[in-house]
Amino acid sequence: MKTPRILFGALLASMLFIGCNNSEELVTGSDNLVEQQTSDLVNKKEAAFQFIDLMKNQSFKEKAVELLINQQPSVAMSKILEQTSEFVDGEEAYKSLASKTTTLENRASKEAAPDKIEILEVWMHNGKRIDNLSDVLFSFAPEGDEKTWKRVEAYTIDKEVVYLDPKEAPSQTVIIIETDGFETLKKEVAYMNKYLQEGGVQNERFLNSSFDLNAKPARNTGLETTRLDKIRLNDDEEPWVSGAAEVYAITSGIKDSTNNPEIKIIPMYYLDHDDTDYYPNQILLFWDDYQYQAANIQLFEKDDNTNYKDLVSAIVNGVFQIIGTVSTQPWVNVLGQVAGAIIQAMPDSWYANNDDYVDSFYTIEKNKSYNNYYGARRNAKINLSPFYVAPN
Repeated sequence: MKTPRILFGALLASMLFIGCNNSEELVTGSDNLVEQQTSDLVNKKEAAFQFIDLMKNQSFKEKAVELLINQQPSVAMSKILEQTSEFVDGEEAYKSLASKTTTLENRASKEAAPDKIEILEVWMHNGKRIDNLSDVLFSFAPEGDEKTWKRVEAYTIDKEVVYLDPKEAPSQTVIIIETDGFETLKKEVAYMNKYLQEGGVQNERFLNSSFDLNAKPARNTGLETTRLDKIRLNDDEEPWVSGAAEVYAITSGIKDSTNNPEIKIIPMYYLDHDDTDYYPNQILLFWDDYQYQAANIQLFEKDDNTNYKDLVSAIVNGVFQIIGTVSTQPWVNVLGQVAGAIIQAMPDSWYANNDDYVDSFYTIEKNKSYNNYYGARRNAKINLSPFYVAPN
Protein backbone atom coordinates (compact mmCIF):
# COMPACT_ATOMS: atom_id res chain seq x y z
CA MET A 1 0.00 0.00 0.00
CA LYS A 2 1.36 3.39 -0.92
CA THR A 3 1.97 5.52 2.16
CA PRO A 4 0.36 8.98 1.81
CA ARG A 5 2.74 11.90 1.83
CA ILE A 6 0.75 13.41 4.66
CA LEU A 7 1.70 10.45 6.86
CA PHE A 8 5.35 11.02 6.23
CA GLY A 9 4.82 14.71 6.78
CA ALA A 10 3.55 13.88 10.24
CA LEU A 11 6.37 11.40 10.75
CA LEU A 12 9.00 14.02 10.04
CA ALA A 13 7.03 17.17 10.77
CA SER A 14 9.04 18.36 13.73
CA MET A 15 12.28 18.10 11.87
CA LEU A 16 13.34 15.12 9.96
CA PHE A 17 12.30 12.59 10.51
CA ILE A 18 10.63 -8.18 14.67
CA GLY A 19 5.84 -25.34 15.75
CA CYS A 20 7.42 -26.70 12.83
CA ASN A 21 7.46 -29.98 14.79
CA ASN A 22 3.82 -30.29 13.83
CA SER A 23 3.07 -31.12 10.24
CA GLU A 24 0.65 -28.21 9.86
CA GLU A 25 3.52 -25.78 10.29
CA LEU A 26 5.17 -27.03 7.11
CA VAL A 27 3.99 -25.64 3.79
CA THR A 28 4.59 -28.17 1.03
CA GLY A 29 4.18 -27.85 -2.68
CA SER A 30 5.47 -25.10 -4.91
CA ASP A 31 2.70 -24.23 -7.36
CA ASN A 32 2.84 -20.55 -6.52
CA LEU A 33 6.37 -20.47 -5.20
CA VAL A 34 8.35 -17.43 -6.25
CA GLU A 35 11.80 -18.64 -7.18
CA GLN A 36 14.40 -17.62 -4.62
CA GLN A 37 16.58 -14.86 -5.93
CA THR A 38 20.05 -14.23 -4.65
CA SER A 39 21.52 -10.91 -3.63
CA ASP A 40 24.01 -8.95 -5.64
CA LEU A 41 26.97 -10.21 -3.65
CA VAL A 42 26.08 -13.46 -1.89
CA ASN A 43 24.17 -16.59 -2.84
CA LYS A 44 22.61 -17.28 0.56
CA LYS A 45 21.43 -20.74 -0.44
CA GLU A 46 24.95 -21.72 -1.40
CA ALA A 47 26.29 -20.30 1.87
CA ALA A 48 23.63 -22.24 3.80
CA PHE A 49 24.63 -25.48 2.07
CA GLN A 50 28.28 -24.89 2.89
CA PHE A 51 27.39 -24.20 6.52
CA ILE A 52 25.40 -27.46 6.58
CA ASP A 53 28.51 -29.30 5.33
CA LEU A 54 30.55 -27.84 8.18
CA MET A 55 27.88 -28.63 10.78
CA LYS A 56 28.35 -32.33 10.04
CA ASN A 57 31.71 -32.01 11.80
CA GLN A 58 30.95 -32.65 15.48
CA SER A 59 33.60 -30.29 16.86
CA PHE A 60 32.54 -27.50 14.50
CA LYS A 61 28.90 -28.04 15.42
CA GLU A 62 29.55 -27.87 19.16
CA LYS A 63 31.56 -24.67 18.94
CA ALA A 64 29.22 -22.97 16.47
CA VAL A 65 26.15 -23.75 18.57
CA GLU A 66 27.92 -22.51 21.70
CA LEU A 67 28.63 -19.19 19.98
CA LEU A 68 25.06 -18.88 18.67
CA ILE A 69 23.57 -19.51 22.11
CA ASN A 70 25.92 -17.21 24.01
CA GLN A 71 26.01 -14.24 21.64
CA GLN A 72 22.85 -12.40 20.69
CA PRO A 73 21.33 -11.40 18.38
CA SER A 74 23.72 -13.01 15.88
CA VAL A 75 27.32 -14.05 15.29
CA ALA A 76 29.48 -12.90 12.43
CA MET A 77 30.38 -15.80 10.16
CA SER A 78 34.00 -14.68 10.35
CA LYS A 79 33.99 -15.21 14.13
CA ILE A 80 32.57 -18.72 13.81
CA LEU A 81 35.15 -19.64 11.16
CA GLU A 82 38.00 -18.14 13.15
CA GLN A 83 37.12 -20.11 16.26
CA THR A 84 36.58 -23.40 14.42
CA SER A 85 39.42 -23.34 11.90
CA GLU A 86 41.34 -26.11 13.65
CA PHE A 87 38.44 -28.51 13.02
CA VAL A 88 37.59 -27.79 9.38
CA ASP A 89 40.43 -25.74 7.93
CA GLY A 90 41.05 -28.05 4.95
CA GLU A 91 37.44 -28.52 3.89
CA GLU A 92 36.19 -26.92 0.69
CA ALA A 93 33.11 -25.50 2.40
CA TYR A 94 35.32 -23.78 4.97
CA LYS A 95 37.63 -22.29 2.36
CA SER A 96 34.73 -21.01 0.29
CA LEU A 97 32.92 -19.41 3.23
CA ALA A 98 36.16 -17.90 4.53
CA SER A 99 36.83 -16.38 1.12
CA LYS A 100 33.31 -14.92 0.89
CA THR A 101 33.50 -13.55 4.41
CA THR A 102 36.86 -11.86 3.86
CA THR A 103 35.74 -10.31 0.59
CA LEU A 104 32.52 -8.91 2.06
CA GLU A 105 34.11 -7.52 5.22
CA ASN A 106 36.97 -5.92 3.29
CA ARG A 107 34.48 -4.36 0.91
CA ALA A 108 32.54 -2.89 3.83
CA SER A 109 35.65 -1.42 5.47
CA LYS A 110 36.94 0.83 2.72
CA GLU A 111 37.13 4.60 3.00
CA ALA A 112 34.55 5.02 0.25
CA ALA A 113 31.28 3.27 1.03
CA PRO A 114 30.12 0.54 -1.37
CA ASP A 115 26.65 0.87 -2.86
CA LYS A 116 25.53 -2.25 -1.01
CA ILE A 117 26.91 -3.72 2.18
CA GLU A 118 26.47 -7.39 3.05
CA ILE A 119 28.12 -9.16 5.96
CA LEU A 120 27.67 -12.90 6.48
CA GLU A 121 26.34 -13.72 9.91
CA VAL A 122 24.41 -16.55 11.57
CA TRP A 123 21.65 -16.67 14.16
CA MET A 124 19.43 -19.34 15.63
CA HIS A 125 15.64 -19.32 15.91
CA ASN A 126 14.53 -21.24 19.01
CA GLY A 127 18.15 -21.45 20.04
CA LYS A 128 19.13 -24.35 22.26
CA ARG A 129 21.74 -27.05 22.66
CA ILE A 130 21.59 -29.35 19.66
CA ASP A 131 22.11 -33.08 20.06
CA ASN A 132 20.43 -34.37 16.92
CA LEU A 133 20.76 -32.37 13.71
CA SER A 134 17.88 -34.30 12.19
CA ASP A 135 15.54 -31.93 14.04
CA VAL A 136 17.27 -28.77 12.80
CA LEU A 137 16.53 -26.76 9.68
CA PHE A 138 18.82 -24.30 7.86
CA SER A 139 17.35 -21.27 6.13
CA PHE A 140 17.76 -17.67 4.93
CA ALA A 141 15.42 -14.76 4.39
CA PRO A 142 13.90 -14.46 0.91
CA GLU A 143 14.88 -11.50 -1.26
CA GLY A 144 12.59 -8.60 -2.05
CA ASP A 145 9.69 -6.96 -0.23
CA GLU A 146 8.62 -9.08 2.75
CA LYS A 147 4.95 -8.45 1.89
CA THR A 148 5.41 -10.55 -1.26
CA TRP A 149 6.98 -13.54 0.49
CA LYS A 150 4.95 -16.71 -0.14
CA ARG A 151 7.29 -19.32 1.31
CA VAL A 152 10.48 -19.48 3.33
CA GLU A 153 12.91 -21.98 1.88
CA ALA A 154 14.61 -24.22 4.47
CA TYR A 155 16.75 -27.35 4.32
CA THR A 156 17.40 -30.37 6.49
CA ILE A 157 20.89 -31.58 7.35
CA ASP A 158 20.56 -33.81 4.26
CA LYS A 159 19.73 -30.71 2.13
CA GLU A 160 16.16 -31.74 1.54
CA VAL A 161 13.92 -28.71 1.03
CA VAL A 162 11.11 -27.77 3.42
CA TYR A 163 8.87 -24.72 2.89
CA LEU A 164 7.93 -22.72 5.98
CA ASP A 165 5.21 -20.16 6.48
CA PRO A 166 6.78 -16.65 6.53
CA LYS A 167 4.15 -15.37 8.99
CA GLU A 168 4.06 -18.22 11.49
CA ALA A 169 7.32 -18.92 13.31
CA PRO A 170 8.15 -22.64 13.48
CA SER A 171 8.53 -24.35 16.84
CA GLN A 172 11.69 -26.22 15.95
CA THR A 173 15.23 -24.89 15.76
CA VAL A 174 16.16 -23.09 12.54
CA ILE A 175 19.69 -21.82 11.87
CA ILE A 176 19.53 -18.73 9.66
CA ILE A 177 22.21 -17.43 7.31
CA GLU A 178 21.95 -13.62 7.20
CA THR A 179 23.61 -11.04 4.97
CA ASP A 180 21.74 -7.87 5.86
CA GLY A 181 21.40 -7.86 9.61
CA PHE A 182 23.09 -6.67 12.76
CA GLU A 183 26.67 -6.65 11.41
CA THR A 184 25.59 -4.84 8.24
CA LEU A 185 23.74 -2.20 10.24
CA LYS A 186 26.90 -1.36 12.17
CA LYS A 187 28.78 -0.69 8.95
CA GLU A 188 25.93 1.27 7.37
CA VAL A 189 25.46 3.54 10.39
CA ALA A 190 29.15 4.43 10.38
CA TYR A 191 29.03 5.38 6.70
CA MET A 192 25.74 7.27 7.05
CA ASN A 193 27.06 9.45 9.86
CA LYS A 194 30.27 10.00 7.93
CA TYR A 195 28.35 11.31 4.94
CA LEU A 196 26.06 13.43 7.11
CA GLN A 197 29.21 15.04 8.50
CA GLU A 198 30.59 15.61 5.03
CA GLY A 199 27.22 17.01 3.95
CA GLY A 200 27.33 19.63 6.68
CA VAL A 201 24.35 18.46 8.74
CA GLN A 202 26.30 16.75 11.52
CA ASN A 203 29.11 17.94 13.75
CA GLU A 204 32.24 15.89 14.48
CA ARG A 205 31.11 14.32 17.75
CA PHE A 206 31.06 10.83 16.23
CA LEU A 207 34.27 11.06 14.21
CA ASN A 208 36.31 9.03 16.69
CA SER A 209 33.39 7.28 18.33
CA SER A 210 32.25 3.67 18.22
CA PHE A 211 28.67 5.02 18.42
CA ASP A 212 28.10 3.54 21.85
CA LEU A 213 27.40 7.11 23.00
CA ASN A 214 29.13 6.66 26.33
CA ALA A 215 30.51 10.09 25.60
CA LYS A 216 32.96 11.93 27.79
CA PRO A 217 32.88 15.71 27.88
CA ALA A 218 35.85 17.89 27.19
CA ARG A 219 37.89 18.54 30.34
CA ASN A 220 36.33 21.17 32.65
CA THR A 221 33.18 21.57 30.55
CA GLY A 222 30.60 18.93 31.47
CA LEU A 223 27.93 17.66 29.12
CA GLU A 224 24.15 18.04 29.29
CA THR A 225 22.32 15.16 27.66
CA THR A 226 19.06 13.25 27.55
CA ARG A 227 19.34 9.55 28.30
CA LEU A 228 17.10 6.69 27.16
CA ASP A 229 16.46 4.70 30.35
CA LYS A 230 13.82 2.28 29.10
CA ILE A 231 12.15 1.36 25.81
CA ARG A 232 9.52 -1.12 24.67
CA LEU A 233 8.20 -1.74 21.16
CA ASN A 234 4.69 -3.02 20.55
CA ASP A 235 5.54 -4.23 17.07
CA ASP A 236 8.94 -3.98 15.42
CA GLU A 237 7.36 -5.06 12.09
CA GLU A 238 9.97 -7.79 11.54
CA PRO A 239 9.09 -11.26 10.13
CA TRP A 240 10.45 -14.17 12.17
CA VAL A 241 12.94 -15.27 9.49
CA SER A 242 14.49 -11.81 9.49
CA GLY A 243 15.49 -12.32 13.10
CA ALA A 244 16.07 -9.55 15.59
CA ALA A 245 15.07 -6.08 14.50
CA GLU A 246 17.84 -3.76 13.36
CA VAL A 247 16.51 -0.54 14.86
CA TYR A 248 18.17 2.85 14.71
CA ALA A 249 17.24 6.33 15.88
CA ILE A 250 17.44 9.53 13.87
CA THR A 251 17.84 12.53 16.16
CA SER A 252 17.41 16.06 14.88
CA GLY A 253 17.43 19.64 16.04
CA ILE A 254 18.39 23.20 15.02
CA LYS A 255 22.07 23.86 15.61
CA ASP A 256 22.55 27.59 14.96
CA SER A 257 20.84 30.94 14.56
CA THR A 258 20.57 30.47 10.78
CA ASN A 259 18.39 27.39 11.27
CA ASN A 260 20.86 24.79 10.03
CA PRO A 261 19.89 21.28 11.12
CA GLU A 262 21.92 18.82 13.17
CA ILE A 263 21.11 15.19 12.33
CA LYS A 264 22.55 12.01 13.82
CA ILE A 265 21.88 8.33 13.20
CA ILE A 266 22.24 6.25 16.34
CA PRO A 267 22.17 2.43 16.30
CA MET A 268 20.17 0.64 18.98
CA TYR A 269 21.88 -2.73 18.80
CA TYR A 270 20.23 -4.09 21.93
CA LEU A 271 16.66 -3.55 20.69
CA ASP A 272 16.05 -7.05 19.36
CA HIS A 273 12.40 -7.95 19.90
CA ASP A 274 8.98 -6.42 20.45
CA ASP A 275 6.94 -6.76 23.66
CA THR A 276 10.17 -6.69 25.66
CA ASP A 277 11.47 -4.04 28.08
CA TYR A 278 15.03 -2.86 27.51
CA TYR A 279 17.04 -0.66 29.90
CA PRO A 280 19.90 0.67 27.78
CA ASN A 281 20.94 3.85 29.67
CA GLN A 282 21.89 5.17 26.24
CA ILE A 283 22.56 8.85 25.57
CA LEU A 284 20.48 10.00 22.61
CA LEU A 285 20.57 13.81 22.72
CA PHE A 286 23.59 16.05 23.31
CA TRP A 287 22.17 19.48 24.11
CA ASP A 288 25.23 21.51 23.25
CA ASP A 289 24.69 20.29 19.65
CA TYR A 290 21.56 22.44 19.40
CA GLN A 291 20.77 26.14 19.49
CA TYR A 292 17.39 25.53 21.11
CA GLN A 293 16.12 23.32 23.93
CA ALA A 294 14.03 20.93 21.86
CA ALA A 295 14.87 18.06 19.53
CA ASN A 296 13.27 15.02 17.94
CA ILE A 297 13.86 11.27 18.09
CA GLN A 298 12.53 9.00 15.33
CA LEU A 299 12.89 5.22 15.33
CA PHE A 300 13.25 3.12 12.19
CA GLU A 301 13.87 -0.53 11.42
CA LYS A 302 16.54 -1.10 8.81
CA ASP A 303 15.00 -1.69 5.40
CA ASP A 304 16.91 -4.25 3.34
CA ASN A 305 15.59 -2.66 0.15
CA THR A 306 16.63 0.92 0.91
CA ASN A 307 19.96 2.18 -0.36
CA TYR A 308 21.54 3.87 2.65
CA LYS A 309 23.69 6.14 0.46
CA ASP A 310 20.61 7.40 -1.38
CA LEU A 311 18.90 7.99 1.97
CA VAL A 312 21.72 10.22 3.23
CA SER A 313 21.93 12.05 -0.08
CA ALA A 314 18.20 12.76 -0.02
CA ILE A 315 18.38 14.11 3.51
CA VAL A 316 21.30 16.41 2.79
CA ASN A 317 20.01 17.65 -0.57
CA GLY A 318 16.50 18.17 0.73
CA VAL A 319 17.68 20.25 3.66
CA PHE A 320 20.02 22.50 1.74
CA GLN A 321 17.48 23.22 -0.99
CA ILE A 322 15.49 25.27 1.51
CA ILE A 323 18.18 26.62 3.86
CA GLY A 324 18.27 29.96 2.03
CA THR A 325 14.51 30.44 2.36
CA VAL A 326 14.19 29.65 6.08
CA SER A 327 17.27 31.24 7.61
CA THR A 328 15.34 34.30 8.80
CA GLN A 329 12.17 32.51 9.94
CA PRO A 330 11.41 31.49 13.54
CA TRP A 331 13.09 28.19 14.26
CA VAL A 332 9.82 26.56 15.28
CA ASN A 333 8.46 27.15 11.78
CA VAL A 334 11.61 25.76 10.22
CA LEU A 335 11.13 22.34 11.81
CA GLY A 336 8.23 21.42 9.57
CA GLN A 337 9.64 23.12 6.47
CA VAL A 338 12.88 21.18 6.60
CA ALA A 339 10.90 17.97 6.99
CA GLY A 340 8.79 18.86 3.97
CA ALA A 341 11.88 19.44 1.87
CA ILE A 342 13.22 16.01 2.80
CA ILE A 343 9.92 14.38 1.86
CA GLN A 344 10.06 15.98 -1.57
CA ALA A 345 13.63 14.76 -2.04
CA MET A 346 12.77 11.12 -1.39
CA PRO A 347 12.01 8.82 -4.35
CA ASP A 348 8.39 7.66 -4.59
CA SER A 349 9.43 4.03 -4.13
CA TRP A 350 10.22 4.78 -0.49
CA TYR A 351 6.56 5.43 0.22
CA ALA A 352 5.53 1.95 -0.86
CA ASN A 353 6.11 0.33 2.53
CA ASN A 354 5.89 2.06 5.91
CA ASP A 355 6.60 -1.05 7.99
CA ASP A 356 10.14 0.17 8.62
CA TYR A 357 8.89 3.29 10.37
CA VAL A 358 8.67 2.37 14.06
CA ASP A 359 7.72 5.59 15.86
CA SER A 360 8.44 9.30 16.41
CA PHE A 361 8.96 11.39 19.53
CA TYR A 362 8.63 15.04 18.62
CA THR A 363 9.83 18.11 20.49
CA ILE A 364 11.65 16.38 23.32
CA GLU A 365 12.64 19.13 25.75
CA LYS A 366 15.88 19.64 27.59
CA ASN A 367 15.82 19.12 31.39
CA LYS A 368 12.52 17.24 31.22
CA SER A 369 11.82 13.63 32.16
CA TYR A 370 9.42 11.42 30.22
CA ASN A 371 7.97 8.27 31.82
CA ASN A 372 5.97 5.64 29.92
CA TYR A 373 5.82 8.13 27.08
CA TYR A 374 4.29 6.91 23.82
CA GLY A 375 5.43 8.05 20.41
CA ALA A 376 3.14 9.56 17.81
CA ARG A 377 2.35 6.11 16.39
CA ARG A 378 1.96 4.55 19.86
CA ASN A 379 4.22 1.75 18.77
CA ALA A 380 7.07 2.57 21.13
CA LYS A 381 7.05 3.59 24.79
CA ILE A 382 10.06 5.18 26.44
CA ASN A 383 11.50 6.63 29.61
CA LEU A 384 13.84 9.57 29.11
CA SER A 385 15.70 11.59 31.74
CA PRO A 386 18.14 14.50 31.81
CA PHE A 387 21.66 13.26 32.42
CA TYR A 388 24.63 15.46 33.25
CA VAL A 389 28.06 14.05 32.44
CA ALA A 390 30.50 15.74 34.79
CA PRO A 391 34.02 16.66 33.67
CA ASN A 392 37.07 14.83 35.03
